[in-house]
Amino acid sequence: MSDIERESLLEFLQRQRDLVPWKLQDAADDALRAVTTASGLTAHGVVLHLTNVERSWFRRVFADQPDLTFDYTEQDDDGDFKPPASVTMAELLADYAAETKRCDEVILAADSLDDIAALRDKSLRWIVLHLIEETARHLGHLDLLREQADGAAGERPEL
Repeated sequence: MSDIERESLLEFLQRQRDLVPWKLQDAADDALRAVTTASGLTAHGVVLHLTNVERSWFRRVFADQPDLTFDYTEQDDDGDFKPPASVTMAELLADYAAETKRCDEVILAADSLDDIAALRDKSLRWIVLHLIEETARHLGHLDLLREQADGAAGERPEL
């Protein structure tokens, strides 16, 4: 595998990941919780969902790691968008950062981006690209939720 390609894809993924806490920095939990969409989407829910998505695709689907837990269930497939009210954004962001580090270990341990996932007929390259897209899409949600919560807006920190 091209080290340049892996480094480039991980750089793009990490850039999206880094924007998640940046978009939420200095926001009060109460202000963030007060804003929801018609479907009930919240900033807290987006961060919990992104944590579950990383765990699911990299550690479960690709690496087939055992004994992983998720916040969605067969009874509530949107449970990963519904964190308990007692969980703070700081806790959610810490969990997200820890999960992305574990997922990076999986990515870096693979021989090739062409390796096929253990549980789906998808390459690691496809999964990384999907996570870049997924994270970027939810960053748009965070933009709107944060702006509604306290008026803070911004495209990105300096590169």
